[in-house]
Amino acid sequence: MDGEPRTDENPSPTDRRGDAPTVPPSDGSTAADAPVEAGDDAAPEDEASSSTRGSDSRRGWSRPVAAVATAAVTVALGFALTTQIRTTAEPQDEVVGREEDLVVILDEINQREETLRQQIGETRQTVEDLSSGRQESGAALEEARSRAQAIGILAGTLPASGPGLRLTVRDPDGAVPASVVLGAIQELRGAGAEAMEVDGVRIVVSSAVTGTPGDLRIDGEPLSAPYEFRAVGPPAAMEVALNVSGGVVADIGRVGGEARVEQVDSLVVDAVVD
Repeated sequence: MDGEPRTDENPSPTDRRGDAPTVPPSDGSTAADAPVEAGDDAAPEDEASSSTRGSDSRRGWSRPVAAVATAAVTVALGFALTTQIRTTAEPQDEVVGREEDLVVILDEINQREETLRQQIGETRQTVEDLSSGRQESGAALEEARSRAQAIGILAGTLPASGPGLRLTVRDPDGAVPASVVLGAIQELRGAGAEAMEVDGVRIVVSSAVTGTPGDLRIDGEPLSAPYEFRAVGPPAAMEVALNVSGGVVADIGRVGGEARVEQVDSLVVDAVVD
């Protein structure tokens, strides 16, 4: 209420302690002259001063310590954070380094593999070339041998064998002339005879038939009836050539002789010239 007097809600420390009011001395001295007893109001004042000084000294001491402690904690935290960052970064760097090393190793392996493939390809090509060269050499050698053999057969220096024909000419009267013998040789050559001999005398390109009927010679070698012709070549073709109308067989029959033609599957002409 406005008209009511207000009371202090917070009483003073003197009021809370319930101390009695000071009574002036009877001798007329003032309160200031009265001695103060120990344990009275001086004690709280001293305690308050001591508390204040202790509080101030503690505050003055605690502030540098707090600053130093804060700095120490900050440094420790910074060191720990730096160490953690380095520790965390090192494995990543190591992983990156390992990945780079693996890439380099893989590149080297790929290069070595490519080199080995090239070497294998070159080796195979060399083997193929050698095989081809050997085959070509073998084929050329075989062809050269075949040509040499053919030339030797034609020249009469080598024997010959194979399918052929045998012609036997009987001349009981000794009337078959050299021209009939020479005609038979030419017909057989024309029909494909590769090698030929008459009475053991090899017939070559330069062979010559000479003499008179009953005394015939080939290259100076005497012949004796019956005259035997051996020719290596196509049997059927040679037989046809001898039996044509007006041919060798007919000529032999006109002079009183007799011709016998026989195809042979395997015939040997072994007479050779020196």
